[in-house]
Amino acid sequence: MNPPLLPLILIFSLVPLSPLGIDIYLPSIPQMMEAFQATDNDLKLTISIFIFALGIGQLVAGPISDRYGRKTSALQGLGLYALGSLAVAVAPSITLLYAARILQGLGAAFTMVTAMAWVRDNYEGEAAGKWLSYMGGMTSVIPTVAPMLGGLLALVWGWQSGFVLTGVVAILLFVLAAVVLEGPPPVSVRADHEEPTRLGSNLKAIATNGQFRIYSLANVFSFAGLLTYIATAPIVAMKEGGLSEIGFAIAFGIVGLFQMLMSFLAPRIVSRLGQRQTIRAGLAVSVLGGVGLLLVPDSATQAFFALATLGCAGFSVLAGTAISLNLQPFGYCAGLAASIDGCLRMVGGAAIAAMLGFVGLSSVQTLAAALLLALIPLLLVINDIRGREGVAGEKA
Repeated sequence: MNPPLLPLILIFSLVPLSPLGIDIYLPSIPQMMEAFQATDNDLKLTISIFIFALGIGQLVAGPISDRYGRKTSALQGLGLYALGSLAVAVAPSITLLYAARILQGLGAAFTMVTAMAWVRDNYEGEAAGKWLSYMGGMTSVIPTVAPMLGGLLALVWGWQSGFVLTGVVAILLFVLAAVVLEGPPPVSVRADHEEPTRLGSNLKAIATNGQFRIYSLANVFSFAGLLTYIATAPIVAMKEGGLSEIGFAIAFGIVGLFQMLMSFLAPRIVSRLGQRQTIRAGLAVSVLGGVGLLLVPDSATQAFFALATLGCAGFSVLAGTAISLNLQPFGYCAGLAASIDGCLRMVGGAAIAAMLGFVGLSSVQTLAAALLLALIPLLLVINDIRGREGVAGEKA
């Protein structure tokens, strides 16, 4: 039985808060550098801080969501997100700006875990993967419109206006969640489990599950490529390519539009290829984008965005299906499984992207290296597929 439409719409509305917290102020970074008398690296750190808070916060959000229910975790997340957004807008120093970004990231962690676990509560198998892919499409809408919206707001009302907008959105969603979502904790018990196991046992089950390990790594490495693109795109476009803030927003938005399209096409690809084959295809596309970037000069801005589109499309194709496979065995602790998967994806991806930033490569070469690292999970997925085909052949 499918859940009512209104809660589904509300859950979908929670997902874009994470990318909105990153993308809406990218065109405002020059203004913020001047306002805080900070360097480009100081402002880049606001992205890393947000992502690390988003990742680590999920480890807390998951158990809370399982124990107290999806409504409780949604309200906590929206409250923190609204508070953090408004605190950024009034921050008098770069230090307090960082602190506010931590609050905002923690809030996004709760909303993300709530959305993923809610889908696992209400859908199974390919249906869960379909809705998670559609959520990926919703997420990809944000890079399409947020930079342009943020750029226009910054031109008219200053850089603070984008954060005020995100705070107001979170407050409105808080009110809707209080009315629309059900209050009791989710049903933790599935047909194959008589009672919920303890936290330690659940953690062990997740950590020792081979399927979870392989497809978590697929998300970690592909997400690292996406984060590296987000970090390098403003430099390649505005500093090296000479594009204006609006020109960068348009180029960034086109890539996001293609990501959105691939996320919405992902369920069709799954129905034709299967879940694991779809993930293999997505990783292969990302690697192909990395190979292409090795062949273009650093000054080729258009080629950079074209090949970045290819690399990011790989993440859009595989992300929802990989999350679905990771949550599939853990219906009795979906919040915990979603939180660990999300933490690994965010923190692991951010760590890889940060380490690549210190290697000393050009921006184009850095993105190429990040996309080529998807070869590691690609080999693991290929081995998993072959192993399963071998077992099926033996049974036949």
